[in-house]
Amino acid sequence: MSENSSAPRLEEAPVGVNALIPNTARIMDYLLGGSANFASDRAVGDTAFVNWPGEPGGVEGVRVDLHAARDALGRIVTHLAGDCGIRQFLDLASGLPTMGNTHEAARAAAPGCRVVYVDNEPSVVAHGQALLASDPDTVFLDGDFRDPGDILRRAAKVLDFSRPVGLILFGVLHFVEDSDGPAKILADLLAAVPSGSCLALSHFAKDDTDMALNAMLTEMDKQTGDSVVRRTRSEVERFFDGMDVLAPGVVRTELWRPPQGASGPEPLPMWCGVARKR
Repeated sequence: MSENSSAPRLEEAPVGVNALIPNTARIMDYLLGGSANFASDRAVGDTAFVNWPGEPGGVEGVRVDLHAARDALGRIVTHLAGDCGIRQFLDLASGLPTMGNTHEAARAAAPGCRVVYVDNEPSVVAHGQALLASDPDTVFLDGDFRDPGDILRRAAKVLDFSRPVGLILFGVLHFVEDSDGPAKILADLLAAVPSGSCLALSHFAKDDTDMALNAMLTEMDKQTGDSVVRRTRSEVERFFDGMDVLAPGVVRTELWRPPQGASGPEPLPMWCGVARKR
């Protein structure tokens, strides 16, 4: 897959970032075809996924899966901005906004949408701020989604929390152990936004029989220092307790309102869903 020629490349690693150490967000950017990555990230991307299951498998297979998740995000944001009338978004632990961006999808549906991206990985923040430097309605904050109070306080300088907000947590909660309180994080975020706000999330799907994917995630954890928690559909549905879940409910990413006639390789299971605050 070719790199995204429209995304500016930072020629040197930002201050405090070691380009020799691979980083999950930059690896994902590389696999999606972005340009905000270094040789260390590309090396992991080319080697760590050789046993990725599915058809196609390997590195091309993981690219299929990543694009399926990004495409679902685009459809969800388009729906929230276009059909639900939401004009501001808070995208938490967003990774790099180089491919399948929330702000691009939102503004294609409704010009003038405001977006705040949040991440706490130094390389991601540096790249993100550089990529969005010329956009006054899009801000990239250095922050940890596990500290909602701090994020909400600073995001309030850009977003109006008296009006509905689209909370985006794509590919985030599967990095949070149950003991770390993912439901409490969501509750704190939702308490700060008014009725009519929406929560959108995606999450690795649990399948205890899928030993190949389990092995792949374990190897990825070793190389990046991350830890992945895979959950069942019912476990993910509980994140939406007390909210009105939008059709078609919590489903695999490729099944969330797919475009008519969509076809192609079936990605590996990842849940996604959207719900509205009452």
